[in-house]
Amino acid sequence: MSMYYMVRAMSQSLAEFDVFFKKSVIAVGWSKVNFSSISDPEQVVKKAAEVYYSNTQAAQQVVGKKRNEIRRFKRIQSGDRILVPYWSAVRLAKDTGTELYDEADASKHDLGNQRRVDYLKDASGDILTIARDQLSEGLQRRLRVRGSTISDLSDFTKELDDLFTGQSYQVTIDSASENLKKTFKDKLLQLLRDGSSTLQAGGRGLELLIRELLEADGYRAVVQSKNRFSDFADADIEAIRDDHTWPIKLLVQVKHHRGLTDDWGAKQLTRVLETEPDLFAEYKLVLITTGDPSPELKNFCNDRDDVSLMSGTDLVDWITDSLHMLCSETRRKLRISEVPYIIDMKS
Repeated sequence: MSMYYMVRAMSQSLAEFDVFFKKSVIAVGWSKVNFSSISDPEQVVKKAAEVYYSNTQAAQQVVGKKRNEIRRFKRIQSGDRILVPYWSAVRLAKDTGTELYDEADASKHDLGNQRRVDYLKDASGDILTIARDQLSEGLQRRLRVRGSTISDLSDFTKELDDLFTGQSYQVTIDSASENLKKTFKDKLLQLLRDGSSTLQAGGRGLELLIRELLEADGYRAVVQSKNRFSDFADADIEAIRDDHTWPIKLLVQVKHHRGLTDDWGAKQLTRVLETEPDLFAEYKLVLITTGDPSPELKNFCNDRDDVSLMSGTDLVDWITDSLHMLCSETRRKLRISEVPYIIDMKS
């Protein structure tokens, strides 16, 4: 019986998606260990733990989660079915039984450990792309779990059976809309990074945008003054949301970067907890960057339970999901048109 897995393209950057879709593979990190050279999954887990987690300060539950993800990837077999999150959509693939190790992708993207797959295609020959809102609410929630690279989706076997066998693979208005949405997100990410929006300069405009997004999600959010914290500690926004049982409290650091974001912003946030534990012990820390996280930043956040990371692609997803709640002035500053668009459907 075929198994179902979700395999995420790490930080979901364009370069990482290219590795997946241009090479017809799925891929994971831990590239200092060649998975394909070791047949026993438990030996792979043992070797990866020695290389990556023997001297780490990460919590044991974090290490245990990573070990299980390695185990799952190694146990994928020919015929197993793979769901790859792709922006606000998913793509489907079937494993071919071929395990690979690519040294170039290991050094460039930490995606050296790979498996060859066949991606399902639509009638035009493009990789089939299915909007997430066509999936059940439960499966959508599972795909949103942060920090999860490889998940067992056997709980959704019936739904995924229908996706893999019940599709006609014809170009529909949904796939056309998804292509337009991807183009929109690509352009939005570019203007956030290169400063071609009309948001207030000096990072202030981006902070105000994040504040508005938080308020749309039900938080009371306040942009902090630049001299609010001592030493090198820093947070740009304090946000609190009162739920039925207890409040959710956040300290948010915002970085406007074009390329890679290092771990400095995350260290600034953790320094707040170190210098003012009485005030902020109950707060969760969030680093939001318009750029892509560096390996050092990803490792820093993976090793801690109290720091969440939002990359540029995640930020664009958040903006897109919240567009209807943003004020018209903010949408104008982001150069987002209010004019409806009719899709030209071609047979």
